[in-house]
Amino acid sequence: MEASLAVCILTALLATGSCLQCEHCVGLGQNCTGDLHTCGTGEDFCGVVFTEATQAGEKVHTIIKRCVTSSQCEAGPVSMNFGQGMTTRTGVACCVGDACRTTTVTVPPANTKPNGRSCRGCYVLNADQCNEQTIACTGPETQCIDVAGTVTMGGSQMQTIMKGCASESVCAQIEAGSLTFAGISADLTTAKCTATSSQMGLPLATTTSGAVGAAPGPAGPLLPALAGLLLLTLLS
Repeated sequence: MEASLAVCILTALLATGSCLQCEHCVGLGQNCTGDLHTCGTGEDFCGVVFTEATQAGEKVHTIIKRCVTSSQCEAGPVSMNFGQGMTTRTGVACCVGDACRTTTVTVPPANTKPNGRSCRGCYVLNADQCNEQTIACTGPETQCIDVAGTVTMGGSQMQTIMKGCASESVCAQIEAGSLTFAGISADLTTAKCTATSSQMGLPLATTTSGAVGAAPGPAGPLLPALAGLLLLTLLS
């Protein structure tokens, strides 16, 4: 048994990926624990995705660990801005074997300098529409992202809409469809990116009537966490 495991580990280190085992988990905070899963063909690294979501000055961290491909390891840092003080920054780290015991991942530094581009942005939880505003993109955010669907977590279903500025790294892999991981399932009916617009001639922070991204009652604090969890699409 031990000899077979040793051969399997050696094979994984030789980049076949067929016997690599990685911890699978998702959670709030800066760490999570879960069972080891044998990675599939092409999944040759263990990945850690760490997200810091900020809403009205309040920060929420989410972490995801699972098998990933080498291309997913090269995704690079992710930055998204949904307007009204709602932003997310994500870092990805990859490892194999003992290195995973000490691997740490950090989010990219905040870049608040406008880059001359803009998108229509909004966010809402438990509603089928949200009022948009024009928001200024910053730093590496060169795409407009549009995500909508239903997320099921802890037996509760939440309809979510998120629109705003995003970096190219998240748009390269995001797609609509269904996925399930670590007790959380998402059915994304919309998941797409389009090129940003020049800000010339566009009024910034122009809001239609009604609250932008209003999440009534105690649902509000869930939005930053949900934004982080939706980044499971990076690993779909």
